[in-house]
Amino acid sequence: MILQNKNESSYKFYSILDDDKPIGLTMIWSFEEFYYGEYLAIDKNLRGKNYGSEVLTKIFDMHNDKLIVIEVEPYDLNDIAKRRIDWYKRFGLILSDYDYDMPCIKDGKKDTMKMKIMTNREIKSKDEYNNIITTLYNKVYSPRLDNIDNWKD
Repeated sequence: MILQNKNESSYKFYSILDDDKPIGLTMIWSFEEFYYGEYLAIDKNLRGKNYGSEVLTKIFDMHNDKLIVIEVEPYDLNDIAKRRIDWYKRFGLILSDYDYDMPCIKDGKKDTMKMKIMTNREIKSKDEYNNIITTLYNKVYSPRLDNIDNWKD
């Protein structure tokens, strides 16, 4: 069901196929201490048919040698965020207690958005959490956005 691209970098793009027809995509980063699932999307016309569940299970099977990290919007943001978090919880992902400011572009300008981290096991310490956030800032967001250090608390 998942077709991996041939790029050998720390960033992998996967096309999700059903009978050779593309139905979604996911993007996963591999860092020294964790995997970061940047994106998972299934064609909106095919939602509710367990494709997302099947893909997430496959991702966990393929990346079971270290921590898996995803970002989610805070639980209280809206009903969609709440349902998304609850869906990930059904797969054993754990919602972190910590918020962080995800760098983004809004109306053509640099901005931040409050986000939460979910992981496939408890985060061991504030230091581990800080390492995750620092890695995301430096490896994922910094190459995309200039002066990201100015956004950190």
